[in-house]
Amino acid sequence: MSEPQHDEALINNYLERISALSVSAFDGADVSQELAQLMREAATKCGGGGNLAVLATRLKDRAEAADREGQPQVRDTFAAAAASLAKA
Repeated sequence: MSEPQHDEALINNYLERISALSVSAFDGADVSQELAQLMREAATKCGGGGNLAVLATRLKDRAEAADREGQPQVRDTFAAAAASLAKA
């Protein structure tokens, strides 16, 4: 079995933090500034080992799952995170 090409713990840390922001967004809070700051941090910290690509894929997957579940604020938070990461 080959070694993973990314840091799963690092990626999960960012997914959990974005998830927490999505809950705030679901409750009506504007999380855009916090999300932008978090994604700048993620772009810096996830620089190697395929971490950025895996994080971007997981963000898109979570946005699609939230869309299927009828949670537009959660979807929009994860989609905005993915878009912000793509620009970094």
